[in-house]
Amino acid sequence: MGKSGKSPGGGRAPPTEKTTSPWPSDVTYLTSLHYGDDVKRAKEIYAKYRVSGDDPILASAASTKKIARWQRIVDANHPARGEHGLFASRKLERGERIVDYLGHVSLRGNESQTSDYTASFGDAHELALDAEKMGNEARMINDFRNTGKRANALFDQYVDAAGDTKLGVFVGPHAIGKGEEILVSYGKGFWRNRVGDMSAFTGHDE
Repeated sequence: MGKSGKSPGGGRAPPTEKTTSPWPSDVTYLTSLHYGDDVKRAKEIYAKYRVSGDDPILASAASTKKIARWQRIVDANHPARGEHGLFASRKLERGERIVDYLGHVSLRGNESQTSDYTASFGDAHELALDAEKMGNEARMINDFRNTGKRANALFDQYVDAAGDTKLGVFVGPHAIGKGEEILVSYGKGFWRNRVGDMSAFTGHDE
């Protein structure tokens, strides 16, 4: 996350207001979840999480409220220097939903095994949500490790007004100030699979 990723071009143009870096041209910008055919064929699963059926999916919070912006990180001490991060456009209150994590939804096991943008989805984690090739602002969120800061936001599943299940990013127990970077924990499993030795990190405890 926080990286530009790779994907075929196309898709609708993302909003560009209040950003200091253009949206990656090789990533399709989404305003709603993109369900794969494998999920649609699993009709009971699809109906459980996509209650609204063929109705238009409600848009992401940040796309409509402009409460977060992405930008390239230039801080030489930041572990994601040269990549992207997500920052608060205004003060964000404790527990506030910042943005929905959008991407391609597949049955668990069918997702990319090399993507750094995959999150578990569903009550029993029977789905995977991957924002490597298509997604929204939420794919820019960085892990807090080695930033010198603590995680100030978290992922949580919720049900929207239409009855559809979403994966949201919510403010943690403390407010986030305007201009602050939004940071989450990717989880120790994420990093163990990539670097092995967690001792290389500062602030690595959950």
